[in-house]
Amino acid sequence: MHAPQAITLDHEAVANESKHWVRLTAACNSKCIFCLDAEAQDGRFMTFDDICVEVRRGREEKNASRLVVSGGEATIHSRFHDVVAYAKSQGYRWVQTVTNGQKLADRDFFLRAVAAGLDEITFSLHGHTPELHDHLTKTKNGFENLMRAMIRAVRDGRVIVNVDVCINRQNVEHLEAIVALCSRVGVREFDLLHVIPQGEAFEHRAELFYDVDAHSEALRRVFRYARVPGFHIWTNRFPVQHLEGLEELIQDPHKMLDEVGGRRVQFRRYLDEGTPIDCRDAQRCPHCFIEPFCSALDRHVARGHEGGFDEFAVGSNFALAAHAPSGVRWLGVTALPESPLGPLRVPATVVPPETLLPAGSRVVVERADQLPAALALGVEVEVRLDRELAAWLLENPDSLNERCVLHAPTRAKASESLALDPDWRNFFLALDRRVRVENLPACLAPGTRLERAPRRLDTALFHTDGRWQIDAFVDEYVGNHYYAKSLRCKACPVAASCRGQHLQSLRAHGFAQLQPLEGEWAIDASAQLAAWPTDDPDPRLAAGAPPQAPAFRIPVAANAPVPFIDTEAGRRS
Repeated sequence: MHAPQAITLDHEAVANESKHWVRLTAACNSKCIFCLDAEAQDGRFMTFDDICVEVRRGREEKNASRLVVSGGEATIHSRFHDVVAYAKSQGYRWVQTVTNGQKLADRDFFLRAVAAGLDEITFSLHGHTPELHDHLTKTKNGFENLMRAMIRAVRDGRVIVNVDVCINRQNVEHLEAIVALCSRVGVREFDLLHVIPQGEAFEHRAELFYDVDAHSEALRRVFRYARVPGFHIWTNRFPVQHLEGLEELIQDPHKMLDEVGGRRVQFRRYLDEGTPIDCRDAQRCPHCFIEPFCSALDRHVARGHEGGFDEFAVGSNFALAAHAPSGVRWLGVTALPESPLGPLRVPATVVPPETLLPAGSRVVVERADQLPAALALGVEVEVRLDRELAAWLLENPDSLNERCVLHAPTRAKASESLALDPDWRNFFLALDRRVRVENLPACLAPGTRLERAPRRLDTALFHTDGRWQIDAFVDEYVGNHYYAKSLRCKACPVAASCRGQHLQSLRAHGFAQLQPLEGEWAIDASAQLAAWPTDDPDPRLAAGAPPQAPAFRIPVAANAPVPFIDTEAGRRS
């Protein structure tokens, strides 16, 4: 395993630790001109009792082992130390706070925090000089107080100390100086946040937004510190296409849950009432990290109204077939009685188990020993490839026929992609057959018949009352719809029709696997993809999201009830 891949796996393990964020305040003692949370800063402080309820919920409902105490600015809450101590009493392994450092500059305040059990302090430093930092934070003596607090925390040695930086036009060329300054006082871990068009950042966009390409060298100088022993670099909301060659720095996609959680109420109103999310407009979306997620959600909702799904996944709950949206071709079921195979798709006009395997079905195989039995059934066979099955097919190519569709599965984690994915391009070159292939970009499936993977609607996305589970859709997006392309892909003749490769594959194997098409395969693939629907690529929002009907509902009795929504705080409560 290469060192960058080891870093990716280390980052994945940390990012997927169960954590819980608790907001103590909607107030702050800084006025950062890039504040993403300014719209929620109305001066409120949560009561200690409400905070304790939320702390317990993280342990009881999420089994979280890490608590992140946030705001606004968490340290200005009068019960900050009590919250830390209470979290420890409830069994949290780790308690962290993200802070501007103003209160922690006071020695007694800091020592009380450590005594209460604080394990980690993330200081928000945005300039290498008082002038730059204080200008961006609009905080008198902000730089001086933060540095005093940071130095004390490092010298004390009982807490982990790291720094986050909001990268913007004002500080991007000074990023290496900021890292060097912190390094001189003993800090070796940095979270580099790309400015996004929310809150005050959008209001000050002329001063803050920057061209990543124009500053790529300054950025990459700092990113390369990730490969220096003892340094830890994280990126946050950074455009992934600019991390080619440094894929270990791509943010774990499951962090999308935190991003969506911050706007949970707006997503609920969008799904329940059809109210557009207020930040969806042409000026913001091209700069926003979660725009592709919002577009994927738009497409899912629209397809339900327009009959755009191919498969309705009901598992073993066949009664849900009555709720299938119009236009569905298949029902996705776990297995039929007496069937030796696993998941399969049966025509939506036939409610199983009316017949064992109706004409027009598609069965799924994941192992070589399943393939002969599947082919004997006389229906389509979806062969979900992994490294072992791909190797077997190279030794037994005659086992494939026209009814076989080779499917490249997406993976929930980069570690799974690293362990299971074959070398796609070399596999198809070695197979040297005009096989049917779905769920891969053309450059990774040379010489094949490219087919669009079925559009699938899973009943796991819905609550008992029929409403969408927004957290479940985040998982759906990360697992099946989170794709990206290399900047080099702009030169590919099929760029407009291609969504690229799944993000976990890119994190595991790098962007180098994507290559612009050339020669006869470029002509062949272009002709094949020309017939595909135009909404298959990941379109950038051009003119904002128009109002639409509320999302359709499908009641699923087995799913958890709808959580209570704290509409004032804008988060699940």
